[in-house]
Amino acid sequence: MNFNELKDFYSEYFSLGYLNLPEENGHSSFERKLILISLICYLVDKNKAKNPDLTYYSLIYKLNKNLGLPDKFIKGLAIVCEDFAYGNQGNFPTFGLEGKKILEEIIKILKTYVPF
Repeated sequence: MNFNELKDFYSEYFSLGYLNLPEENGHSSFERKLILISLICYLVDKNKAKNPDLTYYSLIYKLNKNLGLPDKFIKGLAIVCEDFAYGNQGNFPTFGLEGKKILEEIIKILKTYVPF
């Protein structure tokens, strides 16, 4: 594959560009995408000991309840999160969020998904 073919492949399967994130709490749209990735990684890392079968995909799939995110987007986000998490176990910032606030922030960000 040449560069443009790889870029198109990435855009189709792994892009977070479908998140229409406004700036919030001093965080840019770019920063909020990183926050989403970090919080998902944190939850998987924190809960893996209690639930060894937990995967990035299964967590995002559960969080998707009533959001209507397409499976292709869920899979792409799960792969991106797993890639970012590789070799970083136990080292994911939560940006001052704790407990239910982490879940609320993830869902708030996922709700900004637009299919175009």
